[in-house]
Amino acid sequence: MPEDDIKELVRTALNEGFQLHPDLVRAVEEQPELIPKVLEVIKKKKEYGGGFIIGLKDLESFGLNLEIDRVNLVISSELSLSDGLQASSFEELNIMLNDRFRRMKDLWMQRPNKIPLLRIEYILSKGKEELWSFVLVLKKVANAKFEIYVDDGKGTYVLSAASRKIFDELVPGSCVAVKVNPQNKSITAYEDVEFPEVKRKPLKGKIAVISDIMIGRNRVDDLINSVRSSRPDALVLLGNIVSSRSYVSSGLSPVEGYRRVAELLSEMPKRVLKIVIPGHEDLTGIGLPQRPPSYRVAKDLYSLQNTRLLSNPAYVILNGSTFFIYHAAHYLRAIKADEQEALRKMLKMRHAAPMLGALPVVPSSSDRMIIDPVPERVIAGGGSERVDFVYRGVWTVGVPSYSTCGCYGLLNLEKETIEWVRV
Repeated sequence: MPEDDIKELVRTALNEGFQLHPDLVRAVEEQPELIPKVLEVIKKKKEYGGGFIIGLKDLESFGLNLEIDRVNLVISSELSLSDGLQASSFEELNIMLNDRFRRMKDLWMQRPNKIPLLRIEYILSKGKEELWSFVLVLKKVANAKFEIYVDDGKGTYVLSAASRKIFDELVPGSCVAVKVNPQNKSITAYEDVEFPEVKRKPLKGKIAVISDIMIGRNRVDDLINSVRSSRPDALVLLGNIVSSRSYVSSGLSPVEGYRRVAELLSEMPKRVLKIVIPGHEDLTGIGLPQRPPSYRVAKDLYSLQNTRLLSNPAYVILNGSTFFIYHAAHYLRAIKADEQEALRKMLKMRHAAPMLGALPVVPSSSDRMIIDPVPERVIAGGGSERVDFVYRGVWTVGVPSYSTCGCYGLLNLEKETIEWVRV
């Protein structure tokens, strides 16, 4: 390994306020493939704190698998969508909605067969022909005119829906192209910002997916035993891991719940990749995107080998295939449709939390709930129905709450099937 690479690694650590232990430097000299792991530890240590020396022990204490060649499913990249900030204001909301409009219009313009888009002011003042405009739907008023308030980036307009079907299907907060009749100021048709057709990469392995285990309210020893016996290559816990309210009402700290989760997951083989995202019960803030549990609260979980604690939602690339993982309870309750249709609508809208006023969203300078990049596979928890469908090449699985169904899903990635295992 070139000496310059080690110097660059040491320089990076020093710039971030850390020193590398000599044992770790020797290990990196012998195993250059450890460099990305060391860089990840530097990032995690800066985020969560804990000493100024980085050694071999840190590689495992932050859940990084040193025996990666023995693992079937490997994370090559991950993206948490929350920066940990939970501040909000009216100004931030406006900034976020402007970013949503701009980026969604850019996605629309990537269509191979684009419809010409015009400003609503021009359509209303210049022509009699029905023409298309791109808008952010602000709100709907259920009156005789089926009024819909929209913003086309230059101004706000009140239009009417030409039919009850259009009125019911348009979602406040979504960005769509609308066909406008200038004579009666009505929307006669609309088109969502759809996914492009996706070609999934072939994968091998099995993933166990569980939603809402609610440690502190539910006994899950039999569940973990069942998952272990199914011999998965990865385990994904889809939010509401700990029933924090149950612990608080009992006079206990939710830290005890996360410690219990760590004990249960430690019973899984180390080779099993474990991915954990929060839900609204996990005390990480209810606003979407939710940040991962803090290191102070879930220290034992962070210390488990081959374990990742990510935001809700989050992107994970497994063996080159992009997964979008989401505890979608708020969205599924607000959309008021059967859950398969709700998730299909989410993909068509390219947004995981579009409903203004109905979903708790953390405003920021950039809208992080836009579904971009396009995933090949979506795993959504927090529902009450078993969902399994393919939309424009995107394999989507909806996992019901364990509290509701007493079951978990076992995804066979090679056959692209899912077995629902009742415990």
